Amino acid sequence: MVAYLHVAPPPGTSTPLGGRDTLALPGEGSGPVLLVGETARPAVTEALIAEGFEPVQVEGARAALALLGVEAGVSRPEPEPARPDAARTLPRLVIIDADLPDGDGFSLCGVLRADARSAHLPVLLVARQPEEFHRDLAAGVGADEYLVEPVDARDVAVLARLKTGRRGEEDVYDAHTATLPLVGLVRALLSGVRSGRVVLAEDTGAFVFRHGQVVDASFHGERGGLAFRRLLCFGAGAYTVTFGPELHRGTLTLDRPFLCDQVVPGLERFEQLRVRGLPLAARLTVDFSRLAQELPSLPEDVEQVVRLFDGRRTVRAMLLECRFPEALAYEAATRLFMLGVLVPAILVEERERARECAGPPRLFEPVLAPDTEPDAS
Repeated sequence: MVAYLHVAPPPGTSTPLGGRDTLALPGEGSGPVLLVGETARPAVTEALIAEGFEPVQVEGARAALALLGVEAGVSRPEPEPARPDAARTLPRLVIIDADLPDGDGFSLCGVLRADARSAHLPVLLVARQPEEFHRDLAAGVGADEYLVEPVDARDVAVLARLKTGRRGEEDVYDAHTATLPLVGLVRALLSGVRSGRVVLAEDTGAFVFRHGQVVDASFHGERGGLAFRRLLCFGAGAYTVTFGPELHRGTLTLDRPFLCDQVVPGLERFEQLRVRGLPLAARLTVDFSRLAQELPSLPEDVEQVVRLFDGRRTVRAMLLECRFPEALAYEAATRLFMLGVLVPAILVEERERARECAGPPRLFEPVLAPDTEPDAS
């Protein structure tokens, strides 16, 4: 028999479970997420629903333990014999406020970790204000992440999505850029305090994060800040997030404010160009006569973009080789194309093939005079 847990919807909101008042099974959509305390703000609830989760709210620790079927102060190293469907009633993630009306989130997380039935549940702890000892305390009770207000609701939803891809009992998570883009992932990871690395499976790229900062990155032979920016622009496909100590020195220091203020605007502009601009797979070459006409109105350093279009490189290859920021180089290439300075290489190739088919110029063939008859002999 399939079991459901009956709960009340979050205060001030409509029933968030598609009109039902039950904790849905994980097989439906992305499954339920349990929010304990004041972390269930409307913004967080809406962000979770947008990601396909079904938020369920309880007020404090006792209500959470009752909902999960866990007894406080009782450690059960082995799960009790239970009906086969019992494990399916558990949420995919638990988000706990550090301050609860009947206790604290750290103690609640410790109780969940001590019970075999809930020990595997991903737990995010959210604190109203930073405390020096909180990070160590969160690690000591086995929390998956520790966030400090103000918390961006999108970051909570991204972390929830990431935690659904856990690889067995390891602290390793599988994801894909199609469902969890790298930009959103980085922003969410930098809002927490954990350390680890992200490695792309299909592209040669990776970055390392430590205590709210990106400290190293590599992509297609580059390393450092340039590599990280290009990784966010061009990295695609499956990737793996591994949490754990990262002690090497690194090549850069990039925190969440810098990411949001300095990096993300360029990435958003790049994405707009990719959707509406030149295809990255296009091969372009230079119309030098047109370039001569437009050259007086062009910036002096545009030559660094023009020289990379030789008819063999794609737009993507040009952007990877150019030292300008990707969005700036992409905008320059788009502008040059609109001016006619850059033209599709295939047009030039077809023109050359037409000339070859016409044969060599007829410069040395004799021309008969109008009154001259051909020699019949």
